[in-house]
Amino acid sequence: MANNLKLYTVLSYILIPIALFFTFLDVLVLGTALANPSALIMVFIIACFVIYVFSSFKFLKRAVEAEQIQKVKTKDWIKVNAYVSFFLCTLFFINSISVLVSSNATLLKFIDEFIQQQPGLPAEITGDFILKVLKAVSVLLFITGTAGLIHIRTTLRLVKQYDYLFE
Repeated sequence: MANNLKLYTVLSYILIPIALFFTFLDVLVLGTALANPSALIMVFIIACFVIYVFSSFKFLKRAVEAEQIQKVKTKDWIKVNAYVSFFLCTLFFINSISVLVSSNATLLKFIDEFIQQQPGLPAEITGDFILKVLKAVSVLLFITGTAGLIHIRTTLRLVKQYDYLFE
């Protein structure tokens, strides 16, 4: 169990900067999403991930490590946001895998079709440039998705194990 707790702690510290970055993106997208209400669902899902990361970190520090009594509300925040975050991390994982296993030729075909539909793109934005960015983002999303899925599974197990600390 000690090794699992060490891995959980490491994953928690990995997810914090990712959550901070997502917070920044979420605030930026919120303004745009107010003009396009269908985009609000993505803002909500990202916000759930951010809330999950910080509430689970609070749970780790206060309940698991210090064994302090926690409010039931904390447990509810963790669980509800964990389920939404599980959905998001699954999407990250599946989408990144699909990009990373696809051949460059297949991806370039889709990228070239996209570029042709975008009039006025600067000459610096080429298919190869977009492919490199897409691969880099896919690696980051793969790491985020994998770390998130493992973290969520462990969090839900720890919440059940430390249930006696919630009043």
